[in-house]
Amino acid sequence: MRIAARKDMAMDGLSDTGTKVRALPVSGALRPYVRALMATEIACSGPLPMAVAPHESIMLSVNLGRAAASIEQKGAHGHNTSLTGIREWTGAFNGAGNCVTLFALLTPLGVVQLLDSQPLDRVPRIRAPVAGLLDQRVTRRLESGIALAPTLEARLLTFASWLEERATAARKLDRTALRAGRAAMRLCQQPRLPIETLADEQAVSRRQLERDFGRWIGTSPRHLAQVARLQAVSRRAQAHGASLADIAADVGFADQSHMSRVVRQLTGLTPQRFVRARQSPLAQTFRQATGGGTVYL
Repeated sequence: MRIAARKDMAMDGLSDTGTKVRALPVSGALRPYVRALMATEIACSGPLPMAVAPHESIMLSVNLGRAAASIEQKGAHGHNTSLTGIREWTGAFNGAGNCVTLFALLTPLGVVQLLDSQPLDRVPRIRAPVAGLLDQRVTRRLESGIALAPTLEARLLTFASWLEERATAARKLDRTALRAGRAAMRLCQQPRLPIETLADEQAVSRRQLERDFGRWIGTSPRHLAQVARLQAVSRRAQAHGASLADIAADVGFADQSHMSRVVRQLTGLTPQRFVRARQSPLAQTFRQATGGGTVYL
């Protein structure tokens, strides 16, 4: 069944502050390209303090208002769709509220496929306008479709349909971009894999692989591996309730102290505070949709 035809919205959340959250299970043609699909509607006005942890996905988001003129309430038509790369550390920000936002967590291969293998080395890491990467008619059509959908569920299905259409469209992609995407996918799955081994698998030198990552993924293999291990800590803690010492060994840190240093470097938190951070409805739904990962704190 095509994902756009699914009607089973999973992992709903609603807070007493008027935050409505929906997640759509990722299936079919989108599986290699998208980790999670989410939508949230926030009725109250900001500022809404939030924090985003480093995670191994590149976030594609569409942010519209809730008013009748929602399509231009937050920005010019076609400029409400943005891309946030793999973060270097946890970032804090104050959301404005009174909005509808849709999120797609793209895999490294997904950002290559869905964005026509656009280089990311000169793209701002935080909220880069997608209209600067693709023809603006593409983002205008997406935003119009979402704005015209009558419910949050319908908007999420519209977003999923757009993603699936781009995932399955025949297009010529850059060979080195695909190579970087495949290598990054492998590293996300096995963050303990030595970079030299990864380079050998792609038949390139380590230095060339690092250049490919910087150009097409927007980060280095080493940083992506660290972020993937950070998220593995979160998933192991949520799924198994194991001790931090056991998690450190399972994930591939030299010891618990090594894990603590890396978690502090990336998040500013101890491992215990990181895995037990107080969760908003949006954060809880992201955690469920990503198998225990931490996106929002």
